Amino acid sequence: MLDVGHGLAVVIEQNGKGILYDTGDRWPAGSAAERHILPMLNWRNIELEQIIISHIHLDHIGGLPMMRRAFPQATVRSPIRGEGHLPCVAGERWRWQSLQFEVLWPPKTRKRPVNDDSCVIRIDDGQYSLLLTGDAEKKAEEQLLRLRRDRLAATVLQVGHHGSKTSSTPPFLRAVNPEAALASASRYNKWRLPARKVVARYRANGIQWRDTTRSGQLSVLFFANDWQIKGFREQLIPRWYHQRFGVEGDNE
Repeated sequence: MLDVGHGLAVVIEQNGKGILYDTGDRWPAGSAAERHILPMLNWRNIELEQIIISHIHLDHIGGLPMMRRAFPQATVRSPIRGEGHLPCVAGERWRWQSLQFEVLWPPKTRKRPVNDDSCVIRIDDGQYSLLLTGDAEKKAEEQLLRLRRDRLAATVLQVGHHGSKTSSTPPFLRAVNPEAALASASRYNKWRLPARKVVARYRANGIQWRDTTRSGQLSVLFFANDWQIKGFREQLIPRWYHQRFGVEGDNE
């Protein structure tokens, strides 16, 4: 999970190849793709083969044009209708390297998919698993519990909607039952994310909590019989943080 400020960008890497889930934000002076994602991929010499977009919001799709220019051969998958992307809808499955990808949500593509239409993907290596949820909120979590409860369990969970109180409902956390949860947010963001009550909820359920506001880039390393999380508080490249300080009361 890259430290892209307010937004999301997750790189899944194996054998020098990569898949990118979301592309971070874009702003007038640049983008998370230019500032963070491309330098990291170049530094690690990763060839990007696939790009997955969770939904239409700029903090998730903002870097897509630049990523497509940098990796024109990479396929793009999303729940967005009419853009020529491969569909990211429930029931889609594919294998990449040694990993199995399974889309659990949404049920169909939309012209402008928003938070509750986020492409939710479970990635499994046969021993450990990762659940990517984008900005899925309570409504999507309830539908996942109703329709795909048996596929939600995961070792590591990407916290929905940057740790907002709109997501991470108690029944959903119990169903996923992760050992660790990772949240992407900017330091001093105006929404005061991640919400303190949400962080407390994870910890009360015995789930290890990590977020980019405190740790910077988060790397989850999986081995044959073990896994670990490493946080890089001091980045090799300059980090961009949202410049506005939090507003008292939001997401308390």
